[in-house]
Amino acid sequence: MLLMAGTAAAQPSPSPRQLRQRALSLLASPVDASVQVAKGTLTTLTFDSQLLPKSVVVQGRDTHFERFLVEERTVTFKPKVDLADDERLLLTVRFADGAAPQEAIFVLLPAGEQVDAAVEVLRRARNAEALQLELTQVQAQLAALQGRCGDGGPTGLILSGLLGSDVSTSVFKAAVPPGNASGLKVESGVGYRTRTWTVVTVRVRNLVGQRVWSPGVARLTTARGQSIQVKSLRTDKPHLAPGEEGLVLVETGAPVWQAEEELLLELSDTANGRDLPIRGVRL
Repeated sequence: MLLMAGTAAAQPSPSPRQLRQRALSLLASPVDASVQVAKGTLTTLTFDSQLLPKSVVVQGRDTHFERFLVEERTVTFKPKVDLADDERLLLTVRFADGAAPQEAIFVLLPAGEQVDAAVEVLRRARNAEALQLELTQVQAQLAALQGRCGDGGPTGLILSGLLGSDVSTSVFKAAVPPGNASGLKVESGVGYRTRTWTVVTVRVRNLVGQRVWSPGVARLTTARGQSIQVKSLRTDKPHLAPGEEGLVLVETGAPVWQAEEELLLELSDTANGRDLPIRGVRL
């Protein structure tokens, strides 16, 4: 018994898997459209073309996944079980524009030492002329914006037309659902609303003893389950170290919900798989 105990104690514990971000091109030949997944780790596929959400199909959706979310250009999922060594699941997506390729099939594999946390899927070919045209257009837009906003600040907001007499502010009591194991705490929340845009800000604290946290994906939904398109996600710090506090800002377009309606905000760290659901958001 002592020999057995000594042998068991000497066995090394399995090393944690490394989370990785990578790009996958559908233009390559042949295409290696495999994605390594693991139990409890969030994986996000981001596309450069709009999807047909109702056409996205994955094998074992009910038996293998605790979360599976499809949006216009992203597919996010979290397995609730580890795949067997010889198990393969097919994920099929179709694109909305009808151009070739019209669909893509991804093979979900059990992760080895690495897990694919964020995969950028490239479908459109862009030559040098197209890139130069895009750069010229962006430079023109930047020059026009600088001309409208001047040096920025409150006067720049007014000159740009983004800040008018219709702006309203609401302070809400943000709440994290009981039992959430993200290791994060929401300190406070403020919502800003106009006829053309809204911004929700929440102050988040990463608790002592937790890993570094950096939100990469934000989702907003109404209590009725309606998804709200998020235009941008910004933070005042690149990441939150253990015990550190920071501000998270999420912008949407024109509001399509009632001012008194309660929303759910979900912030996800795609690299580390830590999700923070926040209830009680009001804009």
